[in-house]
Amino acid sequence: MGASGTTTQSDRSSHDEGGGRLAKLDPRALRHADIRIFSSASDAPNARRPTDVILLIVAVVGVVTLSLFAPGPTAIDKTVSDLLTELPGLIGWFWNICYDLMIAWAIVLLVFALIARGRKRLFFTELITAGLTLGLALLAGRVAGTDWSTSLKSLSASDAPPVYLAVRLAVATAVVVMASPYMSRPLRFIGRWIVTFGALAGIALGVTLPIGMVAGLLIGLGSAAIMHLILGSPAGRLTLDQVATALEDLGVEATDLRHAQLEPSGVALVVATSPAGTTLLAKVYGRDAWDGQFLASIWSSLWTRGERPTLGFGRLRQVEHEAFVTLMAERAGIPVLPVVAAGMATARDALLVSEVTGRSLDSVDPTAVDDELLRNIWRAITPLHDLGIAHGQLDGERIVVRPDGGPAVGDFGGARVAAPDGAMMADLAQVLVTTALVVGPDRAIAAAVDVIGNNAFSEILPFLQPAVLDRDIRRAIRDVEWDLDALMDRSTEITGAEAPELEQIRRVTGKSIAIVALIALLTYGLISTLADVGLETLWDELKSANLAWMLTALILAPISQIPQAFSTLGASLRDMLFVPVLMLQYAIQFIQLAVPSSAARVALEVRFFQRNGIETGGALSIGLIDSLSGFVIQILLILIITLSGLASLDLSTSSSSSSDSSSSSGPSLLLLAVALIFLGAIIALAIPRYRARIKEAIPRYRAAIRSQMAEGAKALQVLHSPSKVAMLFLGNLIAQLMLAMILGICLRAFGQSTSFAGLVLVNTMVSLFAGFMPVPGGMGVSEAALTAGLVALGIPNTVAMSTAIAYRLVTFYLPPLWGSLATRWLKQHQYL
Repeated sequence: MGASGTTTQSDRSSHDEGGGRLAKLDPRALRHADIRIFSSASDAPNARRPTDVILLIVAVVGVVTLSLFAPGPTAIDKTVSDLLTELPGLIGWFWNICYDLMIAWAIVLLVFALIARGRKRLFFTELITAGLTLGLALLAGRVAGTDWSTSLKSLSASDAPPVYLAVRLAVATAVVVMASPYMSRPLRFIGRWIVTFGALAGIALGVTLPIGMVAGLLIGLGSAAIMHLILGSPAGRLTLDQVATALEDLGVEATDLRHAQLEPSGVALVVATSPAGTTLLAKVYGRDAWDGQFLASIWSSLWTRGERPTLGFGRLRQVEHEAFVTLMAERAGIPVLPVVAAGMATARDALLVSEVTGRSLDSVDPTAVDDELLRNIWRAITPLHDLGIAHGQLDGERIVVRPDGGPAVGDFGGARVAAPDGAMMADLAQVLVTTALVVGPDRAIAAAVDVIGNNAFSEILPFLQPAVLDRDIRRAIRDVEWDLDALMDRSTEITGAEAPELEQIRRVTGKSIAIVALIALLTYGLISTLADVGLETLWDELKSANLAWMLTALILAPISQIPQAFSTLGASLRDMLFVPVLMLQYAIQFIQLAVPSSAARVALEVRFFQRNGIETGGALSIGLIDSLSGFVIQILLILIITLSGLASLDLSTSSSSSSDSSSSSGPSLLLLAVALIFLGAIIALAIPRYRARIKEAIPRYRAAIRSQMAEGAKALQVLHSPSKVAMLFLGNLIAQLMLAMILGICLRAFGQSTSFAGLVLVNTMVSLFAGFMPVPGGMGVSEAALTAGLVALGIPNTVAMSTAIAYRLVTFYLPPLWGSLATRWLKQHQYL
C-alpha cells in the first residue's frame, strides 16, 4: 500500500564499459541517504515539556531517598557488585573501555555542536549542563559524607576504592540526556547504551557502588531536565526538504509544501499540492520526533483524551493502522478523506498522505451549514459504529465539508476497532457538541433526533460531560454563550427525555472537622491508657523520630496512590484518563477524613464516574470490583505469608518498652482492638439518629443492589480483559506492598526494624480488619491494631505505638492536605 521508498541500483551506481572506471555518484543518492546528525534544523523552535518536570521530580526524590542509605554498601550493593565482577568472559579491559567511552561520547557530542553550523548555543548549553551536574554531584557526595577532593578525583579515577557518588557517570549522563532531543534517533540510542554499559562498568571496576551509580544517573537526569525546562528543547520535526524527499520515496508528486498550523503531539502535518491541483495532507511520524518518544507519549496519553501511548505501536504501525481503518470505512460507504499513499521512507520516516477535498467544519460559515448537512454528518457516523469502529476525536477539525456540500470524516489515527459501546457513545456526544458549536443547540439536537430517534438520542445524554470530550472541544465551549448543562437542559426539553441525575456530594463543614478532631482525641487517649503508655512518654518517643526517615515516608505516601489509580482504571470498562483518576484517589483521602462516612466516599466516586458518562449502577460496580479485588489481594497476602512461614505474629509474649521499661502483652492490645470495635458499634446503635439511619439504609441498599445486578454483571466483563485484570490486581498488590514499605520506614525512624514480610502481614491484616469496622476512617481501630501487630513482631510498646501514629499521620491524617487541592482541581475541570 505505498512504495517501499528504496531506490534502484541504477540510481546509485553504474559501470563505465570502456575502462571499468567508477562512475560519478548520483547526487540523488546522496539526497536519499539523508544522513542526519541532528534531529531538527538549527533554527527549530524549542518548547518546555511536562516530561522534564517528571524527570526532575523523580531525580530529586531518588537522590534524597538514596542519601538516607549513602554511602553504603548496602546488601544490594554487595550482591550486584559480586555478580558483575564474577561474570565470565568480561575481563577488565572490557569494563575499562566502557567506562572511558562515557566521557569520550560526551566529548563527541560537544564536538558535533561546536563544528556544526548554527549549533553554538547547543555547545554552550552542554558545557553549562556539565558544570551544573559536577557541582550538584559534589554537593550530593558531600552531604553523604564524601569530601570534595575525593569526589573530584573520582571523575578521572577508574579503579577502587568505591566513591559515593559516580561523578563521571553523572556528567556523562547529563550531557547525553540534555543533547538527546537535538540528536537523531540512532545517536540517541548509541548514547543510552554507552551510559548503561558505563554505569555497569563503574560498578565492576569498583569505582562506585550500585547506590552511587543510581545517584549519579539521577543527578545527570535532573540536571538535563533543569536545562530543558529553562531553555526548552526541539521536537525533532522534519524540514520541508526532508518531507519532500520522503514523499518522493513514496511515489507522491507534490509541490508548495508548508507546515499546517495545528499539529498533534509527535506528528508533523504538512500541506502540499498535487499535480492535479488537489490539496494533500501528509501526516509525518518522524524518526527523530522527540514528542513521539516513549515518556512524552505516555505523559500525553495520561493527560489528553484521544491520544494513546505509542509503546509497542511504532511509526509504521501507526500509519498502517490509520490507513487500514480509513480504507475499511471507505469500503463501507462512509465518506472519508481518501488515502493517497502510506509507508516508510528511506530515512525511516513514516508517512500517511491523504487527499483533502473540502474545509473543516469549524472553518465554514455557519450560515452555509444547512440542516441536510447536519443530518448527513449523523448518517456518516452510524455505519461507522456498525463496523465496530469508534473514531475518538470527532471535532470540527476532523469533520470536513466537501465542495459538493456533503460531509467527510478524516484523521482516523485515534480510531479503535471492536470498540466498546461507551467509546461509540462518546463519539455521538462529540458530534452533538461539535455541531452545536457551529449552528447552535436547537438545530444540532433536531438533526440528531431526525436521524437516530428519541430513544437513541436519550442514551447520549449521560455522555454530555466535559470528561468525555477532548481538549479542543472543551476550549471551544468556553467561547460560546451556552455550556454543557444548558445543552443538556435543551435536549431534555426538545426530546422529552429525562436528564441523568448526578449524585450529590456532601460538603465539608466546621462541624464535621470538629467531630473528627474529637474522635481522634478520644481514641488516642483510650489507646494510651489501655496500652499502658503515658502521653508524656509517647510524646518523648515521637520527638526522637529521625526526621529524614519521616520525610521519606511522607514523600512516598502520595506515590502509593498511583498503583491504586491503575487498579481503578482496571475496574472500569470505560477508558478514562489516568491523571483525573489519580486526583480522585487523593480527593477520596480528603473526603474520608473531612466527611467521615462511607456514603460520602461512594457519592464522590459515583459523581466522578457519572462525569465520565457512566451510569450510577456502573459507577457503583466499579467501586465494588475495585474493593473486591483489593480484598482478594489482602486475603492472598495473608495466606501466602502465614502458610509459607515468612512471618508470624506472636500474640502470647510480652514486649518491653525501650524508653520507660513498662510492659504490655499482646493479648491486652488485642483486647484493646476488640474493645474499640464494640465501642464503635455501641456508639452507632446508641445514638438515635445513627440507629435510624442504619435501619433506613438496610432496605435502601438491598433495593439498590437488586436494581444494579444487571449493571454489575455487565461491569464484570472487565475480567475478560487480561490487561484490565492485570491493572486491577497488580495495582492493589503494589499499593499494599508500598504501604508496608512506608510502615517499615516509619519504624526505622524510631530506630527499630523487622522483616518486610512481617510488615506486609501486619499492615494487610489491619487494613482488612479496619475495613469492617463502623468507625470513620478506622480512626483508633487502625492505630490500636497496628500497635498490637508491631508488638507481636517483637517491637517495644512505646515504639510500636509511636510508629502506628506516625504511619497513620503520613498515610491518613496529612494526605487530606493535598487531597483538598485535588478535589478543587477536579471541580475546576468539571470532573465533580
